[in-house]
Amino acid sequence: MKKFLSVLLSAALAASLMTACGSGNSASGSGETTPASQAETQADTAQTEAGAADTQSGDASADSQAPAATGEAVSIGVIQYMQHGSLDEAYEGFVDGLEEAGYVQGENLTIDFQNASGDTSTAQTICDNFKNSGVDLVLAIATPAAQSAVNVFDGTDVPVLFTAVTDAVEAQLVESNEAPGKNVTGTVDMPVISDQIQVIRDILPDATRLGILYTSSEANSEIQAQEAQAAAEALGFDVTVATASNTNEIQQTMTSVVGSVDAVYIPSDNGFASAMGTVNNIAVENQLPVFCAVEAMIQEGGIATTAINYYDLGKQTAAQAVRILNGESASEIPVENQENCGLVVNKTFAESVGVTIPEDILAKAVTVY
Repeated sequence: MKKFLSVLLSAALAASLMTACGSGNSASGSGETTPASQAETQADTAQTEAGAADTQSGDASADSQAPAATGEAVSIGVIQYMQHGSLDEAYEGFVDGLEEAGYVQGENLTIDFQNASGDTSTAQTICDNFKNSGVDLVLAIATPAAQSAVNVFDGTDVPVLFTAVTDAVEAQLVESNEAPGKNVTGTVDMPVISDQIQVIRDILPDATRLGILYTSSEANSEIQAQEAQAAAEALGFDVTVATASNTNEIQQTMTSVVGSVDAVYIPSDNGFASAMGTVNNIAVENQLPVFCAVEAMIQEGGIATTAINYYDLGKQTAAQAVRILNGESASEIPVENQENCGLVVNKTFAESVGVTIPEDILAKAVTVY
């Protein structure tokens, strides 16, 4: 990595603001900027002027101009904890974001993509292999994958990026969101959970009993579940929490709340996200309304949520990668989140479990399935 970094020392950075979910785009809500660099020889071009304008307005989108890549090859190891829609979208956004910045697979970019299939020991082995192969940078998708990557690369000069992580500090990936303190940074997907619980109340005003389901082995899910419980109780729900220790227990966990709750809420949980077919079947069979935290889960078997766009989150992470490839230290790049959370509704699934979504809710939705 040091070899090609020296080639890029002459690049000048032009900053453009990324959007963030909550209040500002650093995870702390401090309005951290994400640079979109241009070479000095392009300083007078329209692209540079556009980048400067975005810096002034603070409204740059995920496809803002990134620095042109050199011909020096870059090797990136990508570990995805398991396969499901949200994580897949984050990876696609990351690859597309790099390509827009000039890093193209098969030309000046090599990506070694590995899927841990939901197994932490496999994740550890994958990261060991990345270390032995000498990758220039690592992207870890989802909290367990990020924990493995940070553990393996701790004390090395190989930067680690993460995405689709709920709480980077709680997961001990960074010392703080503002100043990671390690050779690690990335993007988090913590939604405004109180808004998601409010959606349930808006659609089911007479519901009194809410089940919150998650995988107990996922720290990110537990954090969200605790916040969801507090938000639900504040809105008058009687909350029942049920957990599965792994994907094999999800059917049992779903069945255990049938008849005892009026609706179910599932946070951004990798285990449940990978088993939405099972969730959907049980929900339809028992006419049980299900609400989920992320759009991909809503699409497969949930009624509605205010959702993060994981593709855009991946592109946001790619912008961080470009900054690192241009010489910035990951330890000095704040952890970022995303703000563009839109209301997503699955009208078809809602009808399949006997729920009619009010017209005023449908009118607010940015996506209706």
